[in-house]
Amino acid sequence: MISQSCLLIESKKFPIQPGEDQEITNERMYGKALCTYLQEHLPRAGVNVPFFCNEDWGWWLEVERGDFKMALCIYSDPEAEGNPEKYALMPSIDKETKWSWSRFRRVDVSKDVSAVMDIVERTFASDKDVSAVTRHDDFPF
Repeated sequence: MISQSCLLIESKKFPIQPGEDQEITNERMYGKALCTYLQEHLPRAGVNVPFFCNEDWGWWLEVERGDFKMALCIYSDPEAEGNPEKYALMPSIDKETKWSWSRFRRVDVSKDVSAVMDIVERTFASDKDVSAVTRHDDFPF
């Protein structure tokens, strides 16, 4: 994992959405309200969010910053009873380098990943309804 690239947030702001139980593949893996929130707020900080969708493990939120693209993998607290109050956000890119066919070599993407995660962290930290935002080296649940 890229150091400190995982976020754990605590908030009552992202409840289960009507009909979300019929959308999710993995029981109690909520996050639609959080995806909608980020799709609205991240573009104000220069990160576009073309789409999000439910996956069998959680939620996939596509993000773009300039030419850099990745996704945020969003997981709700698996121990939550009712509305989750904790969510983990991890970058879809977990290695510091990745292969670039256009450059025909491995390129360092760790700074791009960290920059996006910094923006996401600041977005949550500036919201008074988010009670805690912490960084982690790995999956926090």
